Parts: sequence; structure tokens; C-alpha cells
Amino acid sequence: MCFKDTTANPAPLGFFGLGFAATFLGLMAMGFFSDSIMVIAMSITLGGFAQLIAGLQLWKKGDTFGATAFTAFALWWFSFAYILLTTSVGLFGAVVETDPSFAASLGWYLLFWGIIATLLTIVTLKIGVKSIILTFVFLDLTFFANSAVNFGINLGILTGIITLILGLASLYTGIAIVMDEVGGIKIPY
Repeated sequence: MCFKDTTANPAPLGFFGLGFAATFLGLMAMGFFSDSIMVIAMSITLGGFAQLIAGLQLWKKGDTFGATAFTAFALWWFSFAYILLTTSVGLFGAVVETDPSFAASLGWYLLFWGIIATLLTIVTLKIGVKSIILTFVFLDLTFFANSAVNFGINLGILTGIITLILGLASLYTGIAIVMDEVGGIKIPY
């Protein structure tokens, strides 16, 4: 007996999670605000939980790529929020003092995530959905640009712009999927 999967597509939730978290990170990097609490909140609730939920739902649907990408990057957002909590806001009331090598270690952390994101970007070429490819290309650029900044390469506002574009591309992808699947409204994606 074969059962038809009638559950909703969780991918838009994952794209919304990435989109909102990256948008606020990009805005902060561009100097629109300096308090990292909004980025921490978006990192945990949307970047973390929304992508985790989407990834687990896609796992149940047998979507290896979606499950892996959303779940792995959800865990990245949780770890990034932890880093921000301990180094800028102060977890449990005290900011952890970082030694001078902290920027370099964060640079390596972001570089390795950029490599993984790039390998996943190669898979998006096989999927063939242009907005997903674009989102992953900007995800790669975001990791590499932020890594470069932590290695001391001054990219100015460019890092924030790249991260903001990532967020907007991801939000667009999520909206486009919902409009297509629910409303029958075809916008290019």
C-alpha cells in the first residue's frame, strides 16, 4: 500500500528563517544599529528554530539536501548566537573576554562553514531553481566576506550588503514558493 504525502512544503519556513536572520545581521553590519540583541533573537528563533523545524520536516519527506542544509545551518545560527551572547552581550551577566586570537579563530570558523556552503551550492546547480542557487551563492559570499573581515581584511560596508542581499534573496525564495504552491501565483524563482 502506498501513501501519498499531503503535508505542506516546509522549505519556505527554512528560507524565511535564513532570510530574517541574515537580513538583520546584514543591517547590523551596515551600521543601521549596533546592538546585537536583535541579531541574537533572529539567530535563535528564525535562523535556528525555523530552519531546524524545516530541516526535520524535509528529512521526513526524504529530501536529503533540504534536510541537511536547513538543519546544519540551523545549528550554525545557534552556535553563532552563542558566540554573540558570550562575547558581546554577556551570557549570564558577564561578557567573556576574548584573547587577541579570537578574531582569527572566528575567521577560520566562518571559512570552514563557507567551504561547506560552497559544496552545497554545487548541489543547487543540479536542483536548478535559480532563486535557490542565488541564495546559496550569497550564502557562500557571506561566509567568505565575514571570514575575511575576521582575518583583518577591511571590506567596509560590503560585507553587510552581501549579507543583506542573502537575507532578501532567501525571503524572496520563501515567498515565491508559497505564492506558487498555495496561490498559484507564478513569480520567477
